[in-house]
Amino acid sequence: MLVAQRPRHAEQSRQAPHEGDKTMAEAYALHEGAFGTAIVLESRANLVAHAHSESQLAFWLGGARACAHVGAQTVEYGENIALGVNALEAHDMVLLEDQGVCLFLVFMLSQRWLESRARAKNRSLRFAAPRVFIDAALRRSCWKVLDLMLSAQGSRPAVDDEVERLLEVAIDGPVQESVGTDPVGAMLDPRLRSAIAHMRENVADPASIEAIAARVGLSRSHFFALFRDQLHTTPQVFWSGVRVEEAMRRVAAGAALTDVALDLGFTAPGNFSRFFKEHTGVSPSIFKRAAQGASPVTVTGIPR
Repeated sequence: MLVAQRPRHAEQSRQAPHEGDKTMAEAYALHEGAFGTAIVLESRANLVAHAHSESQLAFWLGGARACAHVGAQTVEYGENIALGVNALEAHDMVLLEDQGVCLFLVFMLSQRWLESRARAKNRSLRFAAPRVFIDAALRRSCWKVLDLMLSAQGSRPAVDDEVERLLEVAIDGPVQESVGTDPVGAMLDPRLRSAIAHMRENVADPASIEAIAARVGLSRSHFFALFRDQLHTTPQVFWSGVRVEEAMRRVAAGAALTDVALDLGFTAPGNFSRFFKEHTGVSPSIFKRAAQGASPVTVTGIPR
């Protein structure tokens, strides 16, 4: 079971928080490598439906029970079930208990990395279904990654190597099937690609979905249908994903949170912080502290 024991540092964060930081809800670790980003975090609240340009693999490590909705499918996290979400697929996270904290290990997988591995293997590395079965090999690899990330002795190359093994086991697991070889977005309708490019180039522009649709020559209903049929999401969810993506990039680069909020069109820093946490599960201030520290890093209030 993944929940047979809790990571040592996460337990300590609850028992002995740093003075003056007792309200911090998240025990947090972050590692960046060629594959993308690995994050350990605690969540006390639901995440709204959102989408990323990266694929995502999420393991429930313990605490309150939770589920995710991906399209019409519901995935209940468990000792033997993880969540696999392809790039641009809308998904959420809902706590199944009124109170409590759930702990996750989440991998945000770079599409460039996945596509390079797919070419090497001559097959697709997309998740055929959001429900990923955790077999013995995947469970062992998951705990090894956790040990490396949460240990002062875990070096960046060691984490990178083990994460790559873990991800290949997960994607090549018994529930996965080849579902095509085209990279995400390669066959998108040109008008949809144009709309997405406009969103990315004007991330702080408060233009309405209707205005963007009109810009590319589509009615509102046709615009929504294209997003539904080709990206399995809605324009609003994708637009939020674009803003979150840019926010994470700027926060990780060290920009002041107030500047990021204003640059992305938020009327107040509090609105930005709420938006950021609803989509990532962690506050921008804690994300900034983790992203700027030495890797791997934990932000639990416990000095190393």
